[in-house]
Amino acid sequence: MCKLSSLLTALLIALLPAGQLSLAQSRIPSSVRPDTRWPRPIPARIQDGANKDVVIMTLGEVETALADGVFDPRKDEVRLKDGSVKTDYYKETLGVKFFQAIDKSRFPLPPSGWCSWYFYYQEINEDEVKRNAKWISENLKDYGAQYVQIDDGWQGTGHGLGENRDWTTIDKRFSGGMDRLAAYIKSLGLVPGIWLAPHGQSNESVVKNQPAVFLIKADGSSASNTWEGKFLVDPSTPETQLYLKALFTTLSKWGYEYFKIDGQPIVTREFRTRKEFMKNPAGDPDEMYRQTLKSIREAIGPDRYLLGCWVIPMEGVGIMNGSRSGADVVAGWDGFKYALRATSQYYYLHNVAWYNDPDVLVVRAPVPIEQARAWASLVGLTGQALLTSDRLTDLSADRVELLRRVYPAVDIRPLDLFSYDRNKHVWDLKINHLGRKYDVVGLFNFDEGKSGPRYVSWKDLGLPVGKPVHVFDFWNQEYLGTWEHGVSLDLLPASCRVITLLAAEDQPQLISTNRHITQGWIDLVSADYDAARNSYRGRSRAIKNDPYQLQFVFPRAKNFAISRVTVRTSTGKVDAKVLNHQGWATVEFTSPKTTEVSWEVSFEPASIYRFPVKEPGQLWAEYAGVDGVNLRWNAQAQPATGYQVILNGNVVGFTPTNVFALRGLDPNVTYTVEVSTAWQDGTLSPKKAQIKFNVGQLLPAEISLAELEIVSLTPGWRQPELDRAYTGKGLSIGGKHYPTGVGMPTRSEIEFQIKGNYQTFSALVGIDDEQNNEGGVEFTVMGDGRELWHSEVLKKANGAIPVKVGVAGVQRLQLVVKNGANVNGRIHGDWVDAKLLK
Repeated sequence: MCKLSSLLTALLIALLPAGQLSLAQSRIPSSVRPDTRWPRPIPARIQDGANKDVVIMTLGEVETALADGVFDPRKDEVRLKDGSVKTDYYKETLGVKFFQAIDKSRFPLPPSGWCSWYFYYQEINEDEVKRNAKWISENLKDYGAQYVQIDDGWQGTGHGLGENRDWTTIDKRFSGGMDRLAAYIKSLGLVPGIWLAPHGQSNESVVKNQPAVFLIKADGSSASNTWEGKFLVDPSTPETQLYLKALFTTLSKWGYEYFKIDGQPIVTREFRTRKEFMKNPAGDPDEMYRQTLKSIREAIGPDRYLLGCWVIPMEGVGIMNGSRSGADVVAGWDGFKYALRATSQYYYLHNVAWYNDPDVLVVRAPVPIEQARAWASLVGLTGQALLTSDRLTDLSADRVELLRRVYPAVDIRPLDLFSYDRNKHVWDLKINHLGRKYDVVGLFNFDEGKSGPRYVSWKDLGLPVGKPVHVFDFWNQEYLGTWEHGVSLDLLPASCRVITLLAAEDQPQLISTNRHITQGWIDLVSADYDAARNSYRGRSRAIKNDPYQLQFVFPRAKNFAISRVTVRTSTGKVDAKVLNHQGWATVEFTSPKTTEVSWEVSFEPASIYRFPVKEPGQLWAEYAGVDGVNLRWNAQAQPATGYQVILNGNVVGFTPTNVFALRGLDPNVTYTVEVSTAWQDGTLSPKKAQIKFNVGQLLPAEISLAELEIVSLTPGWRQPELDRAYTGKGLSIGGKHYPTGVGMPTRSEIEFQIKGNYQTFSALVGIDDEQNNEGGVEFTVMGDGRELWHSEVLKKANGAIPVKVGVAGVQRLQLVVKNGANVNGRIHGDWVDAKLLK
């Protein structure tokens, strides 16, 4: 370790000139400079629409009939379509005590960059920071990555938790100095960031020299020894405010412009529960906490980014630029789910009160590429803070490609200003850019064990009902056709499909670009169609040596081909490649430098090849939950664009494969389904395959709860899990392992839709073998809001207790697990072999 000259002096004296301020701002393209109209009224939903599985987001000036009204962040007021007004909406309805609209004047976008923690943890050193920073400057900076954030490990001994919160000592692995490391990062055109838990301190000499700063008992021992530090600052004294100002002045003088302050919910909890040890205990603990943040802000100034961490320190709204909204992720599908849950619970805050950070994006192997793509899609489509945390030099080309297609985070905002009580499968981003109005939709399969179809209807997305819509697959760069009503796509286990939807017109249309998942927002400067010349002319921001694509689609009954392409930069012409397909076409070019490129694309009529499609054969239905089916038919040898599905005489949509999802059916009704084979021009097979089915009759006599649709569940980092304990491990009670069931943390609930199809609920309940303490758990079964069964307080020694409850006529089944009396903390409560019986 290399000690600074004096413990106190290290906090009070600036070691280096402040250096370049606002470096992050200097790299913001002119197209995304602050919106001077913000804060301004925005469209809003305050509750779910008809399809509770759909999330709606906006980018640009979006108008949608799905909005319930308009939210004015200046007044904290929602004005609904019926004329009624909800005042103090964030403060009262959503419980954001200190709500004020985010200040976007200095940070118009969420941060994009890299964090050291989730690969290196505390095994980080300055050479590895430099190595990753250099890679970013060469491979990701032009794509919008700016920040290089050094996490835990730079301070003290470099290892440990609360006992290693010494901000006066730099670990020997950073012997070159934190100031010089920041200067190196800046020399690459990037922005240095640093982690710390500033309210904590582990160096007893610092505490001894400044007793007025810390919470100390009468005997001189710590009054608060937590993960935050062996000692905690006393927010009630002016000396503490000076201490924090001095600390952050030093870090700022070192050259850091992004500060991640960790453990903040611990700090607020301790301030509320340790008031008796404060020197001046009168006053609101939350206000005291905010005063510590104001002291930090005064030291770093308005041009440096302040990120609260972890879970969500809501008390920092209005002072922090952003906040983590969930717990630490891990490299794997559980990590994705933590990010998903954080987004589901707190997305309503993003780009309204501050910038949400659902934690980092991890794309490295052994995370399967499909899972990495789903994770990148979630972060890219929601516009939240975007920091990756891999050893970047080791990433394969396909993993780097994922990063390049979602960097940077852009100005996306939720339409839905409320918390979700379920993990939703359809994430719809509505975009209005240069007069192009289109939707980019993420369809997710959260099941790690099996693939399955996911259906989305145009009506649920607010698109024109009964009118044709172009469908383009972004990640596969493939046109799927023009279809009415909706589309059903098959998804691999733990995966995502991202499709672009564009209302069809009677002319060639630009549907997509490949630069970014928003498909034009980042790169398109202009794009104009000249009907007289049947051509497009536009300008795009292209990245050096990155093949850039423009995707055009044509009216369904007509076909065109690209006849001529001209591409120019300021230094001359650029070669372009043209791929003419039936129904769509691609222009691809590669700029020799990162610059603005002008292009013109002309079209000419082209012939249409038609294959005489025939109806599919051997149609059948498989139950999916208690109110749905997956329609299937044999794959055909003959070519086809896809299949049109008709339910009881009404077209419901299209699928490019031989499976279609139908949900929300009445299990007591017999349905008739017809399926036609479709060609690219909309031609349908003369005949249709037909089947009649009744969902209730398809259901088995016994069904596992894991096969049912989850209606709602307790939000948060740790949620009920299907077929495993809530920590992700297998279900086990009394030394016996069970393949099926529901693992739940105490203080949680999960609700399933059963629609009166079954007579009995059966399970074994008990405390999972993973549980270490002897705390007690109560289990409850609810049906349609009415208690059906309640256990006594069960302990681990009780083993597995059988449950059999009548559920005849019950529409919704709810399982509840809570702590027994005088029991704190989470306990593993399992419902194993949980099933419904007819």
